[in-house]
Amino acid sequence: MLNKSQLRPIKIDNLIRLGRDNDGGYIIPKIILDKCDGLLSYGINKDWSFEKDISKYDNILNIHCYDHTLTISSLFKFSIKSIFISLFRLLTFDIIRFKKSFKGITSIPNYFSFFQKNIIHHKKRISDKNNLGNISIYKTIEKIKLKGSNKIFIKMDIEGDEYLSLNEYIKSHNSVLGFAIEFHNINNRSIEFNDLIKKLKQNYFIAHIHGNNYSKVDQTTGLPSSVEITLINKKLIKEQTVLSNYKYPIDGLDQPNKHSRPDIKFKF
Repeated sequence: MLNKSQLRPIKIDNLIRLGRDNDGGYIIPKIILDKCDGLLSYGINKDWSFEKDISKYDNILNIHCYDHTLTISSLFKFSIKSIFISLFRLLTFDIIRFKKSFKGITSIPNYFSFFQKNIIHHKKRISDKNNLGNISIYKTIEKIKLKGSNKIFIKMDIEGDEYLSLNEYIKSHNSVLGFAIEFHNINNRSIEFNDLIKKLKQNYFIAHIHGNNYSKVDQTTGLPSSVEITLINKKLIKEQTVLSNYKYPIDGLDQPNKHSRPDIKFKF
């Protein structure tokens, strides 16, 4: 069973949301954004709005993105699909969804305009192994450090591969100031999830949590099967910590992943 109590965030001020509205945005403590000089992003699919927002900070020297599923072919198919979906949304006066699908039409030129110079897309899968098609978190940290980034933030949404890859990572905590991680299938993988959170909390505090309302809510814990958790390195917190009394989601900060459904509410 999920250990809900260990997921309670600490109280932390100056939280900022980066990324597009609804699905694709994450909550980050401003202190991390002020101090980090590199972003490792695992799993971008066809949305790099978070990466684009963080690239606007002058202190970010390098952004390395890893996604083995993102190719020019997949972007071309997505662009064609977006044309037909946009027409349908327009004809049905679904303006909110029209705006989102319309952006997909220009995904190929947007890809080439964004991924250049110090912003790199690696077509590799994040794993606990290092071979032709896979790369470990530890290895990605080594690669971005060679480019001059030593204070790193990690964003991760890799559809269940987070369990193996993060367990391999644990030893590398000194260079990583924080994470924004979407954990999947936490109800079915509760033992793995509980153990991994316990390990991460040896060096990190949970700064924020948000439930993904695309996923099913467990009636016992009140938690959905997918949660977005932001962690901050303990060395960045100088004052004494207290646990948060916020009700989640936080009004004015969080947004539902699926805009047409109510956000998932829970408190500790």
